Amino acid sequence: MSQHIFVMEAANIFCGDFDPSLSQHLTISELKLPNIEENFVDHQAGGSPFTIEIDTILMRLEATFVLAGWSPEVATMIGSWEMAQNVFTAYGAIRDRRSGEAIEAKAILGGRLGRANPANWTRGALQHWEYAIRAVTHYELYIDGDEMYFWDFFLNTCRMGGRDRNADINRILRIPTVPIG
Repeated sequence: MSQHIFVMEAANIFCGDFDPSLSQHLTISELKLPNIEENFVDHQAGGSPFTIEIDTILMRLEATFVLAGWSPEVATMIGSWEMAQNVFTAYGAIRDRRSGEAIEAKAILGGRLGRANPANWTRGALQHWEYAIRAVTHYELYIDGDEMYFWDFFLNTCRMGGRDRNADINRILRIPTVPIG
């Protein structure tokens, strides 16, 4: 995919298990996928005049989206333990600026709706609600069918660019990478 510029032109999100009636394509105005960020701590060796940063872990994930108007079916998902209400699937229409081709971006998140924040109502303006997917335990991101990220807390699996970053640790610690039960 080198030597291309990919620009997202449109988005949609399905809140809850994939069901065409749960499409938010008419109301979604913003979508923020999770930030992948490492946590670092400073370390200074006893005889060193400099500190170094040591990576310790990847930070927790959170995604946000904004829907225009009121969406009671989404707003009432907050704090739910129903598995069907803890799956979010977002689609993006990405344009390859080199070829002009429209390609699909797809993100799947397992987590809880942790924020339903209504904006102030102002006469003459469109009110919106900001939502946050928190307590994320599963995340997948694909572009044109190619996997960018796959992380699952319960499987202890973390793939980036198709490479399993946890394979050696899982092997050493004898951690099964298939669902139990």
